[in-house]
Amino acid sequence: MLIIFVFDGEGAHEHRRRILPSYKAHRRKFMPWISATREAAKSPVGKSHRLISETLAKCNVPIVKVPAQEADDVVATLVEQVVEKGYRAVIASPDKDFKQLICEDVQLVMPLPELKRWSFYTLDHYITQYKCDPLSDLSLRCIVGDEADGVPGIQHLVPGFGMKTALKLLKKHGSLENLLNAAATRTVGKPYVQDALTKHASHFRRNYELLSLRRDVNIRLQEDWLHKRCTDNDLETMSNFRDLLAGTQR
Repeated sequence: MLIIFVFDGEGAHEHRRRILPSYKAHRRKFMPWISATREAAKSPVGKSHRLISETLAKCNVPIVKVPAQEADDVVATLVEQVVEKGYRAVIASPDKDFKQLICEDVQLVMPLPELKRWSFYTLDHYITQYKCDPLSDLSLRCIVGDEADGVPGIQHLVPGFGMKTALKLLKKHGSLENLLNAAATRTVGKPYVQDALTKHASHFRRNYELLSLRRDVNIRLQEDWLHKRCTDNDLETMSNFRDLLAGTQR
């Protein structure tokens, strides 16, 4: 099994924050994990970040960090390269952004807080939950927004325009751009829907630019990452990691 761990690069959010200052503005800012300052090393966050990187190295897990690039975009780029090589990919993350990558060869492992465990989330799960194709996921979130990322949905401007309406429109038109193009030339819904789509087209397209994962980050899948990983240290290393991580929270 190929395992790769991806961190945000320094200044990763700057590009998207120039588009929307609220983008991920409320998320805790992690300090650089390689060149941690003395103050960072003393803080719980700095210690946790350092311990994670050291543990991964001991477990022979490649660590990828591209300057000025978000981990999400790096993951999307690498996943595409992995699939092109004939492999299947599993993304372990609580981030809903990755749902736009789901297909037969790509699935997620996501946390289920209510059950206190992680669980696989597949193409079938997505279709069962939303009754539409994952290719529409990005378009859907451009309409309803993403509170976790600080990206407002149309419901903040048009209260009656919610998930149910968005899903109905996307099932018919397939994508956000198709929907906006249709609304520009003919009536596609009730007056408040039509008005929202024509008046706030720039809002939707801005959200698309913010939420769309890039697949063109300057990173290439390394051949040595595809080799079988030595797992001899895993059990002891992870046991020590749990003990040390608990100590950073005191």
